[in-house]
Amino acid sequence: MIFNFYYPEFTDEEWIYIIKKYLKGFTEIPLNRIYGCDLEELKFYDGLFGTLLKHTEYIIANYPKELNKKFVNSWRYQGKLYRVMHKTLTVGKDGREIYRFRKINYHGMITHWTDDYTFKGLMHKLSDDEEYIILEADTREHFAFDVNKFRKVYKCEEFYTKNEREFIFPMYKENIKEYRMTIKEFIQMHEEQGN
Repeated sequence: MIFNFYYPEFTDEEWIYIIKKYLKGFTEIPLNRIYGCDLEELKFYDGLFGTLLKHTEYIIANYPKELNKKFVNSWRYQGKLYRVMHKTLTVGKDGREIYRFRKINYHGMITHWTDDYTFKGLMHKLSDDEEYIILEADTREHFAFDVNKFRKVYKCEEFYTKNEREFIFPMYKENIKEYRMTIKEFIQMHEEQGN
């Protein structure tokens, strides 16, 4: 078993198979530019990946010798992550539809991230001159799931998301800083900091 833990009782191969199937569905969740994401649908995926992350953190902290390091090292990441939040379509008091930033929902469930502060693999979806809310997470003691690393190890790479450098990490408010700026300004800020 991956965690050598009484629950869940999956073999390594079963876990890997399940994660492959869940990953395909998770990466295809439409994080709609207009409406955001469906939190109810997200709960389904958080049930697996959120549990995997939290249980792994628990096992490493309390029973490190019982962990299957090969499996965990095939996806574990700790460091900086980035996410872009678009303006969403809302209806004003007068009934007109307008685009505006919504308050960030720090729901603690998993979501999509990248480790690339330039968002190069995502620029086909973004504009470097448009203002966004850009989230910067530092995982610190938590773990993120490196989607591309896992897919490479288990030979299940996807053509469409390969360049996005995708990570799965929860929306932990205490780990995240918010910036309201363009991609160009965000890149410049990081370059001035020596990143």
